Amino acid sequence: TERATAVLRLDGVIFRPEVAKTTAQRTRGLMNRRQAPKDGMLFVFPGTTSGGFWMKNTLVPLTIVFFDSAGKRVRKLSMVPCRKDPCPIYDPGLPYRFALELPASDTRRGATIGPRSVLGRLARSAT
Repeated sequence: TERATAVLRLDGVIFRPEVAKTTAQRTRGLMNRRQAPKDGMLFVFPGTTSGGFWMKNTLVPLTIVFFDSAGKRVRKLSMVPCRKDPCPIYDPGLPYRFALELPASDTRRGATIGPRSVLGRLARSAT
């Protein structure tokens, strides 16, 4: 299946994450994938949101970085695979607009994502 990507900048460096901007795509996320995409998956929400992510049926450890609507990091957490309930919830404890899941081995800081024009276009197309 063809996966949508976006050309963005993470800490000023071009990267191309897969994009999850519908409820179904965000719900599925990186479940049942044997490897996380090199540039991860960007979860785009139609508005500022709160609450956490979980790793049920996710096979690989991930780092998740939560960003506000301006592309500034809100929180960065490490997540481990979970095979059976109850699975922990990884909640940034603050509102966010975007969440980027990266392979746990990724060493990028993840302080900013952008440009804002692309983030805005993605956010407007999210459902």
